[in-house]
Amino acid sequence: MLILLQGRLRSTRLPGKGFFTFFGETIWERMCDIALAVREVEEVVFATGDLPENHLMKPLIEAKGVRFFAGSETNVLERFCQAIEGHRGEYLIRLTCDNYLAQPDVIEGLFEATVQAQADYGYVEPLSHYAGEVVRCEALRQCLADGPSAMAREHVTWDIRSNATRARVSLPADYLGLDHADSLTLDTVEDLIRMKQLERRHPELGAVRCLSATRAAAAGLRFR
Repeated sequence: MLILLQGRLRSTRLPGKGFFTFFGETIWERMCDIALAVREVEEVVFATGDLPENHLMKPLIEAKGVRFFAGSETNVLERFCQAIEGHRGEYLIRLTCDNYLAQPDVIEGLFEATVQAQADYGYVEPLSHYAGEVVRCEALRQCLADGPSAMAREHVTWDIRSNATRARVSLPADYLGLDHADSLTLDTVEDLIRMKQLERRHPELGAVRCLSATRAAAAGLRFR
């Protein structure tokens, strides 16, 4: 199993967000921990853009035992295909580094469901921040070779998700008791405030495998 982490320094809405901390670790470091906690993972690659400032995160990433890869800043699909060059496995898991509460249990279940169905693409509805995406490597490479849309160049899986000839599998929006329609991420200042509220109120979220705690904390935010 190969996991690709996607992150860069120049986020449009919250620049440098990967350097914000959650329980004493940067978001990038936490995402490495989450990926490494997934059972049967063979390699984790942090795939970022090729601007020089992105290399500021390289020591943090490599200290976790994760491979650092810098590819195209603007064509993320191309970056991913470059990062998996030579990889012989059938599938990869894509995790974006906004998703500091991605759950290894959810990722493992999604991966198993996608492989069992022999699908080209797997996700948790509607497109969960707790889960990431599972993609057949051949489908990703073919998408790039066919000439991807602008959305696919930015969001990687866009053309695969919208291609009716590609076999897809989805898990429901309440998979494992989480509300995947309202999953937590870090993309705006408001998200940052919410993340810090969670850190203060829910110390049990410090663990990367924290399914029950995430379920309870997210429900508390909705009903407070």
